[in-house]
Amino acid sequence: MAEWDDLVAFVRVRYEIMRQAEGELWFRLPTTADRTQLVVVRLVTGEDDHPWAEITSPIGRVADLDLARMLERASESVAGGVVAANGVALFRHSIPFGDTALDGFDRPFRLVVDVADRLEHELTGGDEH
Repeated sequence: MAEWDDLVAFVRVRYEIMRQAEGELWFRLPTTADRTQLVVVRLVTGEDDHPWAEITSPIGRVADLDLARMLERASESVAGGVVAANGVALFRHSIPFGDTALDGFDRPFRLVVDVADRLEHELTGGDEH
């Protein structure tokens, strides 16, 4: 079962880490065509007092988005949801440590990135994040 240090090593081997701080990793994943998407993974404590990996990817500035359309489109995802922080809309999904093997993180990374990139492309037409 995975712990934070295991996840850091797992990500480091597979992706180029752009920024690392205590309990936080920033890296980019390719999506479609020449597009890439920023991914931020944070170690957080859940409401259950257990450690979780919180995976987020930006969609765009809240002020620039059609929020009703974004929420409607985000509802099509099987997991995760849209949140806003510091004026930026993010697609977010969390996975509990202890219940998840390391190879179980690739799929949620892809899910978050693919949904965030699709929403960004549909709502802004850009590839800023």
